[in-house]
Amino acid sequence: MDQKYINDILQKILNKEFSSVHRRKLISYSDRLNMCCPYCGDGKSEHKKRGNFYFNRLIYICFNCDKKTTFDRLCKDFNEQLDPEKKLEMIEHLNSVMTYSDYEGDFVDAKFENLIDMTELERVFSQDLTPISDFKPIQVNGGVYKYLVGRGIPPEYHKNIYQAKYWKNEDESEWIIVLLNRRGDKVLGMQTRNLKEGKRRTFKIYNYENLLEWISIGKDLPEPDMSEMVIYNKLSYYFNILNVDFMEKITVFEGYIDSLFFPNSIGLVGVNTDYRFLENNNLDLQYFFDNDEAGYKKSEEKLRSGYPIFLWKKLFDDIVEKKKTDDPYRLLHRISKVKDMNKLSELMSDPYKKLNLETFFSSDILDIKWIPKFRKKRINKDDDTDYNKRFDSIKNL
Repeated sequence: MDQKYINDILQKILNKEFSSVHRRKLISYSDRLNMCCPYCGDGKSEHKKRGNFYFNRLIYICFNCDKKTTFDRLCKDFNEQLDPEKKLEMIEHLNSVMTYSDYEGDFVDAKFENLIDMTELERVFSQDLTPISDFKPIQVNGGVYKYLVGRGIPPEYHKNIYQAKYWKNEDESEWIIVLLNRRGDKVLGMQTRNLKEGKRRTFKIYNYENLLEWISIGKDLPEPDMSEMVIYNKLSYYFNILNVDFMEKITVFEGYIDSLFFPNSIGLVGVNTDYRFLENNNLDLQYFFDNDEAGYKKSEEKLRSGYPIFLWKKLFDDIVEKKKTDDPYRLLHRISKVKDMNKLSELMSDPYKKLNLETFFSSDILDIKWIPKFRKKRINKDDDTDYNKRFDSIKNL
């Protein structure tokens, strides 16, 4: 980030606002610039400088008039145009340093008028402005409804899942589900996925900035300040974050659908999502990764960092022990193929309570023994054609 550029912009503002040499003077420190406040003029004294601009958060604060604002807002107030490339540099800087606590006051106070109105999304998707059309709640007994129910996702979990068509080109479209990161009628972001399986399954992620660009088409909407944009973009990758209780333990899943089956939980947009935004704020977190190679690696990483992680193998051993089957190794082999919370919920209603899943988290480094060392195996496609039948043995636990 170019601190000299910031210094020059602020100097221009002071030169325009004041004729006095003393009031125009900027005093530079390693972490901030000290100046006469261009908003209040710092009273009658020529030498008082109670305005401070802080480089780390790009925030201006005056300790005389209590003015607090962001750098880009300050520039707008005094008609200084920011260079687009410099602005992008500042956004990248803010993205690396800002955390939830930097915006906690406004966030907790439900300052959601700056988020995306659901009615605006519906308007955009009803026009020929995006690749998405036919955007609506899940239609009971329709094809998408049956797809979700068939995957073990009952209607009570459809509140933040919509259906739509995604147009690949002018002549070809496919049905998709739209996962909404929202609270009430205010939307932070969304994720779309088609209804295909395996390599034909596709995902698309749209953060706050993406949605804002859509609803701004043909409209002269005010642009959010840089810090607000950064915070909202960060929040948009944590599905259900607007609804969790931050005073209670939060369970973090790789994806939103898995999080539906667990109380007070957040769904990410994949195992490689940036976790620092959550971890830098003293929240009580535990992680529930998928039962696959990427999940094993991330589980080990978080366990070594001191976070509780879900132990799939310990759960499977517990199921086998309680089942008292004649062939425990065969049962263990079968149930070990359950990949995630959604699949577990497809095979058994309410596994959170029935299997007492809270008891299979651990932050004890000695429990690293429960994390499998992944070995690649050749997959027989025919072996998975009747998935549910192969797990009848655990449905009635």
